[in-house]
Amino acid sequence: MQETRQNSPSEPNPRVSYNGRVNFLRVVFALIFLGIAVKLVFVQGVKGFYYQRVAKDQYESRVILHANRGLIYDRNGSLIVSNSYGFSYAADPQLLNPDQKSKLAAEFASVFNMPASSFMSRLNGKSRFVWLARNVSPAQSAALQNFKMYGLIRLQEQQRLYPYGTSAGQVLGFTNVDGKGASGVEMEFDSLLAGTNGYEIMQRDGLGRKMPSVDYPKVDPVPGCNIQLTLDMNIEQIVEQELEAGVQRTGAASATAVFMDPNTGEILAMANYPSFDPSEYDKYSNADARDRAITDVFEPGSTFKVVTASAALEEGIETPNDLIFAENGRYTLYGRVIQDFERTGGWISFRRAVELSSNVVFSKVGRKIGSDKFYRYARDFGFGAPTGIGLPGEVPGELTKPYEWSKVSLPFMSFGYGVLVTTLQMAQAYCAIADGGILMKPYIIDKIVSPDNQVLFQNSPMQIRRVVTPDVAQTLTGMFVDVVEHGTGEEARIPDLLIAGKTGTAQKLVDGKYSKKYYHASFCGFFPVPNPAIVGYIMVDSPMKGYTGGMVAAPIFKKIAERIYGIMSRRTNDLTNGEIRMVSNGGNGQSVGKASASESPSGIVSDGVRVPDVAFLDYGTAAAILENLGLAPSSSGHRNLVVMSESPAPGTMVKKGSIVSIKTADASRVKKMPDFTGTSVRNATSFLLSAGVPFRVVGSGKIVAQTPRAGQPISKNVTVVINCENKEFNVSGLY
Repeated sequence: MQETRQNSPSEPNPRVSYNGRVNFLRVVFALIFLGIAVKLVFVQGVKGFYYQRVAKDQYESRVILHANRGLIYDRNGSLIVSNSYGFSYAADPQLLNPDQKSKLAAEFASVFNMPASSFMSRLNGKSRFVWLARNVSPAQSAALQNFKMYGLIRLQEQQRLYPYGTSAGQVLGFTNVDGKGASGVEMEFDSLLAGTNGYEIMQRDGLGRKMPSVDYPKVDPVPGCNIQLTLDMNIEQIVEQELEAGVQRTGAASATAVFMDPNTGEILAMANYPSFDPSEYDKYSNADARDRAITDVFEPGSTFKVVTASAALEEGIETPNDLIFAENGRYTLYGRVIQDFERTGGWISFRRAVELSSNVVFSKVGRKIGSDKFYRYARDFGFGAPTGIGLPGEVPGELTKPYEWSKVSLPFMSFGYGVLVTTLQMAQAYCAIADGGILMKPYIIDKIVSPDNQVLFQNSPMQIRRVVTPDVAQTLTGMFVDVVEHGTGEEARIPDLLIAGKTGTAQKLVDGKYSKKYYHASFCGFFPVPNPAIVGYIMVDSPMKGYTGGMVAAPIFKKIAERIYGIMSRRTNDLTNGEIRMVSNGGNGQSVGKASASESPSGIVSDGVRVPDVAFLDYGTAAAILENLGLAPSSSGHRNLVVMSESPAPGTMVKKGSIVSIKTADASRVKKMPDFTGTSVRNATSFLLSAGVPFRVVGSGKIVAQTPRAGQPISKNVTVVINCENKEFNVSGLY
C-alpha cells in the first residue's frame, strides 16, 4: 500500500511561488512596455517636430548670403566708397588644448602686435565661437596664411574700401566690424546702403561635406542702393591739402572749411583737419570721427557782421557812404570796452567800416537796428536752427531770444559775440548774399539709385526765403570786394580773379574768460564777382602764428581759390604781361597797358612811373593806387566820390612824385551813362556799385561794348550789360 505525502500547512507551496514570480515579471514588463509606449507617443507626437528639427540641424544648415553694400560716388561719378573682401579669424576654444591655445595666442599676438593675454582671455571662455580678429589687413592675412590649427576658423567677410583715404572721411563716416554704418553718410543712410541678405540651405553628406540642397529654394541677396553726393573730390582734396598746410603753418589746433555752390546750395567740399581715415577708424577717437563743420559751434566774430550790414542796408538805417564816428578804435559801453583790431580813426563811412571791420562802428549800427529786427535777420539767415543738410550730429547753434539779452548783448552780437554758429551755417549765410539775397537749403545728397538703376530720390535746389533784396546783396558784394582789395582781407587777393570776402577774429572763452592767446580766425569769400559760382568759409581754431582772420584764414582761402581757378576749363587772363587785372570795387597795385622789360609788377619803371587808370574808382581807392606808385592826387576829396577823369592820361610815363589831376563826382547823382569801353571790369563795376545800378557782366577782360550806350540816361530799374573780351570765366570744368 503506497503512502501519499501531503505538505504540512507550514511548508511553502512551490507552485504558488512560481506563479507569483511570473506574475511579477509580467507586471514589470508591462510597465516597461507601457513606459516605452508613452515615450514613443511623447517623442513622435508631442516632441516630434522638435526632434525632426534637431535631426535636420545635424545634416542641414542655413548659410547667410551677405548683400553687397551700396556704393558712394561724387558729383562727377568718381567712386569714393566701394567694397572689397578680406578675412576674419575666429576659434572654437572647446577644440583646443592648453598648449594649442598658448601657441595660437602667441601667433596672433605677434601678427597683430598685441599682448598674448588679450587672445588667451578669449580662448579660455566657455563659448564655442570667439572672434580673434575682424577684417584684417592684407599683410596680416598673408602672415597667417600658412598658420593652420584644428579649431581655428578663417572666414571671408566684406570690407568697405575708401579709395581717397582721408578725403571727406568725416563726411563719409565708416562701418563697424559688423558692416553697420557707424557715422557720417554710412550711418545716416545705412538702411539703404546695407541691402537685404539672402540665404541658402546646405546639406552634409556622409563625410560631413556641405552641398546645396535641391529641395529648398535659394533666396538671393539684394544689393544696397548707391548714393551720389554733391561733393567734388577734386575740390575736396584741394581744400583739405591747403587746410592742413595752413594749420601746420600757423600752429593751429584744427581747422574746418565748407565750400558751396551759392546758386543751388550744393556742398562741393566739407573738410576738417585733423583728418580721419574711415578704413582705419579703430585708430581714431570718436572726436576725430565727427564732422566738425556741423557738430562744433563757435563765436564767429566779424564774419557775423554780414547780418548787421544786411539789416542796416535793407532797413535804410545806413548807406555805404554814411559817416559814423569810430571813436578812434576804442569805445566804452555800459562799462564794457569795445576795441577795433585795425586803426579806424574818427569819422569813417559805413563802407570803410566794413573794409576795416570796425567793431566800434558795428556796435553802434546794431543798436540802431534794434533787438527785434536784428534777431529776425539773424534767424532769416539761418542762425539758431539746423540747416537740415541730412547728416548725423548737426547742431542748431545758439541764438538766444531778445528777452534773454542783457544791455550789451545786441552791440556785441553786432560784431559776432554772444552767438554760436557752425561752419556750415556761416557758409550758407554768405551764399545768400552771393545768390542775390536768397537763402538756399544746403544739401550733400544728389541722388539715391536702386540696384536696378532706378532713381529712388533726386535732390534739387530749394529756396528757403529771401533775406535781402537783390540791390542790397549787390551793394554788400561790392563792400566785401573792398575788404579783399584794400581792407582786412587783402591776403585773399588774387591778381586775375575778383573775390568778395569778409574776415573774422574772435577771442575764445577759456575758463569762463575771453582769452588773449587763443582765437577763432575765419574768412568767408566768394568768386568770381559778378556771378559768383563758389562760396567758401574757413575757420581756424587757436592759431599760434598770427591770430586774425586776415592773417590766418584769408591766405588759406587764397591758395584754395587759386587752385580751383587753375583747374577750370577756361581761365580769365586779365593779368597777361601786365595788363589790367579783373577786379571790382577798389584796390591798389593796379597797372595799365603792356609793361616794359624794366617795369616791376607795381608799375614803377627805372626812369619813371606809368600813370594808372583810376577812372570810375572811388576817390580813396584811386588815391591809394596813386600814392603806392609814388604819385599824388591833385587835391583831397571825399572817399565816397568816384573819379570821372584824370590827367595825364592813363599809361603816360611821368616822373615819380608827379601830381595827377583827377575830377570826382557823386556816382549816385550822375545822370548819363559813362563810356566804359576799353576800361577794365574792375573800374566799371566800381562805378555801378557806387551808383546803385544793377549790372551783369558777359565774359571778362577789357570791356568792348555796353548797354545802355554811353550818354544814355541812367536808370536804377535797368540792368546794365557789360560785354567783355571772350575770356569767359567758366566753372563747368569743375563739375
